[in-house]
Amino acid sequence: MRPPQVAIGEILGELERDNLLPAIVFRSSRNQCDLDAERAGKSPRLHLDPMVQRELRARIRAIAEQYDMDLELVHSHPHYNALVSTAIGAHHAGQLLTWRLLLEELMAEGALRLLVATGTVAAGVDFPARTVVLTAHSRRGAEGFETLTSSEFQQMSGRAGRRGKDTVGFCIAAPSPFCDGRVLLELSKQPPEPLVSAYFPSPSTVLNLLRYRTVDGLHYTVERSLASFIDQQRAADLRLAADESAESLSTEAAQAFQEVRRAFVENDIERAFQSMEIPKGEKKILKRLRRMYRQASEMEKRQLVLLDSSLNGLRALGYLEGVHLSEKGYWAANLCTTLVIELAEIIQSGLLEGATVDILVAVIASISGDPHRQYLSAGKAPPLPDGTVRRIEATLAAVRDQHMPGVLEDRQVILDAAHTAVSWLYAEDWHSFRSLLLLSGVAEGDAARLITQTSEQLNQLARLTESHYELAMLAVAAKQRLLRPPLTEAINIDSL
Repeated sequence: MRPPQVAIGEILGELERDNLLPAIVFRSSRNQCDLDAERAGKSPRLHLDPMVQRELRARIRAIAEQYDMDLELVHSHPHYNALVSTAIGAHHAGQLLTWRLLLEELMAEGALRLLVATGTVAAGVDFPARTVVLTAHSRRGAEGFETLTSSEFQQMSGRAGRRGKDTVGFCIAAPSPFCDGRVLLELSKQPPEPLVSAYFPSPSTVLNLLRYRTVDGLHYTVERSLASFIDQQRAADLRLAADESAESLSTEAAQAFQEVRRAFVENDIERAFQSMEIPKGEKKILKRLRRMYRQASEMEKRQLVLLDSSLNGLRALGYLEGVHLSEKGYWAANLCTTLVIELAEIIQSGLLEGATVDILVAVIASISGDPHRQYLSAGKAPPLPDGTVRRIEATLAAVRDQHMPGVLEDRQVILDAAHTAVSWLYAEDWHSFRSLLLLSGVAEGDAARLITQTSEQLNQLARLTESHYELAMLAVAAKQRLLRPPLTEAINIDSL
């Protein structure tokens, strides 16, 4: 029988008894983090001494002043009372950036006892604690829960130990239905994951690179890239493994395998897969070796195949003329975003001609949202007319039909996302907008992320002053209306 999940109060008590605070407790979901903070706030036995609470409030005020935070926004946060009464905070992507920054500063100063967090702290924040508590050996992925990788485990466990304060850090596994100490132990023994290249021939990358070189020059560059080098190494490893396995074959089967090797070297794939007269018991082995050679051959050419897939799609949509960018390609290359083709096609279709700020924000937000996130429901008053939605969907389908690498196959028009962004345009301030979000069960961080993503896409449109001046100016106006406090572009970091 699996042990029950360890409660946050029990974790705090055990760590406090053994002088292992402050600590970061990693949970596998946002909801768990929020529940931990809320339950701690409702438990009087976990509350701090009143004098310590006053000191914590003073530190919060000082940090808010340092970063020009809206103190009223901080005080009205649902977890504020729990934070000052227990020195326990919940940190995850569903929180507003202002709140996450506050918690990070408090943790860095040693003012918190526990920071309950998802993997966002491990991946993107650089501050340690004396102890790290892992409550799961898996994380939520696109297809359900997946076991942590060695790198993810190292990022989490690596937060244990404060430089200059701790001689050693502690990484503790808290038994739960999803936490097996044996799995974590094996993860701790695994070597770091192999080096990978950040290069990927998505349409946005290819367009940007073609501003400075021809198609032939791009082929030359990709052939000598780190990504291609890594693929070549992996292909060589596959062939070596196949050759080593072939040493145990009989003479007749070994001769057949040599013929397979020659066929692949001569790029005669059809000949490589011709049936051969070999002992029946070794046919399966030869098929496996042949498959390994085919995989190696495909891996060697992978980067150029992906590049050609992007180039063919760009050429079909009119972004290339011969080996150079077309006029459309040149202005589209100014859009440094993963949505470059979708945005360029929407612009080219004339959908945004004569648009208002509301329509522009709604269109951009509708393709910037995440399908798995919850937003304010558009209900029976959608922010975009049916005709406009159909035109956007047709544009997305036309881009999708080119099967270019990096273009999401499930990109769709999300009217709830459009409604959320437009609602923020007309909200008096974040206080009133937060109330609307809370009533609808929408996480502040998700709404804030959508709005900032929409603003970033508008920022890219604002660069088209030479080719689409009126649209660029409309994008500037829309962006300014979206990026109001607390979603301003800059944070006061003068004192850092």
